[in-house]
Amino acid sequence: MRLKDRVAVVTGAAQGIGEAVVRRFAGEGAKVLACDLNLPLVTSLSTGLSGEGYVVHPCGVDVSRSESVQLMAKTALDLFGQVDILVNNAGISLRKPFLEYTEEDWDRMLSVDLKGEFLCIRMLVEHMMERKYGRIVNLSSSAWRSGGYAAGIPYTAAKAGVIGLTRSFAKTLGPYGITVNAIAPGPTVTPLTKPWLPAREKEMIEQIPLCRLGQPMDIANAALFLASDEASYITGVCLDVNGGIVMG
Repeated sequence: MRLKDRVAVVTGAAQGIGEAVVRRFAGEGAKVLACDLNLPLVTSLSTGLSGEGYVVHPCGVDVSRSESVQLMAKTALDLFGQVDILVNNAGISLRKPFLEYTEEDWDRMLSVDLKGEFLCIRMLVEHMMERKYGRIVNLSSSAWRSGGYAAGIPYTAAKAGVIGLTRSFAKTLGPYGITVNAIAPGPTVTPLTKPWLPAREKEMIEQIPLCRLGQPMDIANAALFLASDEASYITGVCLDVNGGIVMG
């Protein structure tokens, strides 16, 4: 029960990596606010886990809109009275030939994948600073190191930005007892990768030293470690969880 008495806010929680994080954290004793743009889907997840005896509440949120994120933060504090952990997992991807990306594509993806992480931190960080405690885990991608296998230019740029965001917040918030770290998943079987990964599965596996694709729980296990007190002296890092497909 590594997260007993802790409260976690997880975005992009309805499926894939976010769902795995919610399940892993709840199983380790955390009370979880599971947040997603798809409220019916995240409500179904929360209802199922609550029926199993876990404390999980759903929350609809659009991380690209400050007023929506502010309401998410208020909901967490009203329900639980504290927030100890934030996992910024919400993200979108749009694959096109690079000359077909529009300004609207760029703005939408940066708003969700990068600005969204900033907004979530900004809306919860003062509470964490007052309590002199916090664990923030931002989801990046191995695309920021590799240039992206199939993720597209806006996505890759946003995920590189997440690393800068993580390091800047880590330096700023360290004196307040708040750690800020990132996870960069490699090719992982999720709804986000479903449109393209199955067609490239054999090719991907041939490039992965551990000879398999990632699963959402692989990422959730890393998030659990970074959110726990076992990682209390780790901040500003990017933890690569990619089976070795990108190193260094």
